[in-house]
Amino acid sequence: MRAIAILRDGGCVLRFSEIQMEYGIKECSGWRQDGELILQYDHLKSRQFNVSFADIRLGVILCKGHHGWKHFTDANKKLYDRILTKIVGPERAALWERVENYRKTYLMTLWDWQKVEMALKQELVAQRAA
Repeated sequence: MRAIAILRDGGCVLRFSEIQMEYGIKECSGWRQDGELILQYDHLKSRQFNVSFADIRLGVILCKGHHGWKHFTDANKKLYDRILTKIVGPERAALWERVENYRKTYLMTLWDWQKVEMALKQELVAQRAA
């Protein structure tokens, strides 16, 4: 999911200076020793709810610094959600809203997870070919 989202998002979705200035958030941070920015996949819906776990539309790429900032306080999480609603666009925001309050978890077998993994691998190949 991370690799697909990196291709789609092109890096941390909060990396743009206009977003940082408008909302008062800091620049990207969280660098490896070799100078590479650490990018992490952020599930917009908690991973504990498997109905949306592997839906690539329900996640974005964040740098390590912004990922930590999001989880630091409830106020940060609320601001993050407000910003992301604009960034992901109306279709993904509507999907996010639909699953946000959906609390049901489904029993998934190993085969179910393997199918999810195969589908994600196929999506990654398609994204790389595009």
